[in-house]
Amino acid sequence: MELLSKPVSGIMLALLLMGMLAFSFNIQTVNAEGSWTWVRNAVTGDYGEAVVGTGTAIYIAKKTSFYRYTPSDNSFVELAAPPKPDGSAFKTGTALAWDFGDCIYALFGAATGDSRQWFYRYRISTNSWEALANTTFDQGEGDALTWVEGPYNCLYATIGGEQRPTYLMRYDPSTNTWDDAPANPPGGMGDGASLVWTGSDSLYALCGEFLENEPLNDFWRYNLTADAWFSLADIPAEPHDGGVGGVGDGGSLLYVGFWLQNQTDYIYALSGNQAYPEPIPDNRTYRYTISANSWERLADLPFGVGDYVGCRLGYADGHIYAWQGTPSTWACGGDDLAMFTFPTSTTENVTITISTTDGGTTDPHPGAYTFSYGLYVNVTAFPNVGYSFSYWLLDGNIRTENPITVIMDSNHTLEAYFIDDIPPEISEPWQDPPPDNVQPLQNVTVRVNVTNFGTGIKNVTLWYSIDNGTSWTILNMTALPIPSDTWVTYEATIDGYGNCTWVRYKIIAYDNAGNNATKDNNGYGYQYHVIPEFPYTPILMLLMLTTLIAAVLLKKKRKTKPQLP
Repeated sequence: MELLSKPVSGIMLALLLMGMLAFSFNIQTVNAEGSWTWVRNAVTGDYGEAVVGTGTAIYIAKKTSFYRYTPSDNSFVELAAPPKPDGSAFKTGTALAWDFGDCIYALFGAATGDSRQWFYRYRISTNSWEALANTTFDQGEGDALTWVEGPYNCLYATIGGEQRPTYLMRYDPSTNTWDDAPANPPGGMGDGASLVWTGSDSLYALCGEFLENEPLNDFWRYNLTADAWFSLADIPAEPHDGGVGGVGDGGSLLYVGFWLQNQTDYIYALSGNQAYPEPIPDNRTYRYTISANSWERLADLPFGVGDYVGCRLGYADGHIYAWQGTPSTWACGGDDLAMFTFPTSTTENVTITISTTDGGTTDPHPGAYTFSYGLYVNVTAFPNVGYSFSYWLLDGNIRTENPITVIMDSNHTLEAYFIDDIPPEISEPWQDPPPDNVQPLQNVTVRVNVTNFGTGIKNVTLWYSIDNGTSWTILNMTALPIPSDTWVTYEATIDGYGNCTWVRYKIIAYDNAGNNATKDNNGYGYQYHVIPEFPYTPILMLLMLTTLIAAVLLKKKRKTKPQLP
């Protein structure tokens, strides 16, 4: 086997050989605990398929379609269809990678004999696809893709396959460019190829089936800093059911240590179809321990995988999910989705206790909950009407984000604090008698509706002035027993004043949290003018006098009227 497809320095070659010697005697195959549970039917497989998990959902590429499975509501929906740049979308060698943000990157793959280099990005928030720079070499069965965070913030990909060379390449999203500088994988990659980053300085690669009829169990580590490949313990994909063993279609790697802190030393895997003869369904799953360079066999899947190239594993909502992704003629129909429950030896329960102050609730509701160790738990605060969310108290420490993500690495207490920082609402006042009909010395009653949904109304006062605001008289307004679900009606009475008096008033309301509001007609105040009043007796005498004069004039007119002959 050709160790490196590119020349390397003597130091690099020495490191490679040392690594091979150090790891060559450390292969273990043991049975571990853990179990797979059938979840639901999804979609059957096809040429051009792959799976990726984002921690909250599983995304599945299949030929001309793209899907999302959400564990929280067990929903399976079809998303925006992938582009067809040359009349086709996904083909053999399709690979997906999530950037821990809003984007899923996709190598579109190529059938045997195709010259395809298509590379696209799917945006989760907009459910849309966009074309990126093509790969500089033809894609194929050995395509694999993974995101590398930290100082790199780029994608690493193996490009190629059985009928063509395999290259290790680096893609920089900030410049939309591919770089062929990394050392190529030893011996090439083929059906079942997979690539993962474990959050450190290393990538891990399952080489897959480079020759159709020869089993290959190779497992490699690539050091980013040294730009060198190291041979690791072979995946124990032993022969079974008449096959020759090895990795094939459906071979997959998955690292979940980004989400589960007690899983940082493990890589999960499927060996997929055996190299020969095809197709022999394979339901075996494995776990690789990084620190020990050893493999162990896990519980079997409830269905067999293989026949189509593409990663079948993804992580979401505290579990590993596996999609069968095979033809409908296979056992279980080829469309099944299963969930893995982690081994009890690496799973612990810790508890989070959620509580709130008055003024709101949370999702999950206040109470005590138990989650698997290392799980990321999201808690959202919802204030009641009249309140606002202020902050969390997580184990005695103030946090202000909402929702908040709590890593279940120990027992936690989480309290949501809500405050009433919303002032009361005051309606337009009305008065009796109306402003244009207030008589001298007549009392005036002013009423207003006040609304407050928070801590409640503390007091409402009416301020009035008869000297244009130089001085004010303050009256406590009284709540009236008028039924209402939203407001309370308050009233106060202003004493009567003499004619031509101008009375100006405003209303101020406080709630029990100290918030206040003022209603003063936009600073002008509400006003009324006491109208002048004529005394009753002079008016009566004037009326009698007018009547007497009219009678006298009428009598005189009659006396002076000439007599008819």
